[in-house]
Amino acid sequence: MFKKNALIAMTALICVAFITMSTAKADDDDSPCYTVASLKGTFAVVVTYGDNVALALAVRKFDGNGNLTGTFTLNEPTPGSATGARTIVTGTNVGSYTVNCDGTAVVTRVLTASNGVMTTQTDDLLITKAVSRDHHLIATALEDMVRTPSAIVPGGVFVFRSYTRRPD
Repeated sequence: MFKKNALIAMTALICVAFITMSTAKADDDDSPCYTVASLKGTFAVVVTYGDNVALALAVRKFDGNGNLTGTFTLNEPTPGSATGARTIVTGTNVGSYTVNCDGTAVVTRVLTASNGVMTTQTDDLLITKAVSRDHHLIATALEDMVRTPSAIVPGGVFVFRSYTRRPD
């Protein structure tokens, strides 16, 4: 009789453990995904060019529907200057974005600069911080990198950005 009760207890324990693990897995699957709506609002952006060769300050607006606009002011070395002179370049960005469930995203945008440069750029973006509102994730901080060297600063310079969401 003792062996039979022990076997029943062991079977019950295994069943409870299995159900608990299955429920935990189901809860993991219910975690919210990032969507294009996760990127909505105005972000302050600090843009780094290479090893601090140049720096830009920018504002990007994401509409939550996959569209973005932005402006920037870039402080770059004046090409050919032997004295370390700097040049200020301003410009705009207009484009679109997609967002994956894991918080990665791709931005395609047209950059138009005051120095005459106009080009299409593609950026890989990562949502690094978010808050949950009504069971939806809203991005509050982002990082990105341009897939190609800078179109504005010469020399094959790598460009990456840090974004902080501004209050509504």
